[in-house]
Amino acid sequence: MVEKRRFPRYQCKLKTKFNYYEGNPDEIDYEIMVPGKDKGVICDISQGGALLITSARVAPGVPTLLNFKTRKQKLAVHGRIVRTGLLKNNPTEVAQKMSKFASFGDAYIAVEFKEPIELTGDEL
Repeated sequence: MVEKRRFPRYQCKLKTKFNYYEGNPDEIDYEIMVPGKDKGVICDISQGGALLITSARVAPGVPTLLNFKTRKQKLAVHGRIVRTGLLKNNPTEVAQKMSKFASFGDAYIAVEFKEPIELTGDEL
C-alpha cells in the first residue's frame, strides 16, 4: 500500500480549545469576527493536520483555529475542517481506533493546517 500522506502522523492525546468561523474563508477577518468556541482532544497529528475528538458539530470547509500545547511549544494553528463525523456506529478503522477517546466527545473533526507546523514525535 502506497502512503499518500505528505507528513508522518503521530498518535497523541493533546487537549485543545478551538475556534471555528462561519462564512467564506477568504473573507474572514480573524481579528474582528466572533468565532464559535469549543474544546476536544487531538488524538492524531502531523505537520499538516490533526484529528480531534469533540462534542462540537461543525461543517466541513469551515475555517478553524486550534490552540494546544506540546511538551516543547504552545501553538495556535489556523486550518480548515476537511472531514467530520460521529464515532457511534462508524465502521471505519480510523473511527474504531478513536473510540478509546469517546469520553471526550462523540464526534471527530479532521483539520488541514493552513501552513505546516514544526513538529517531531518526541515532543508529544
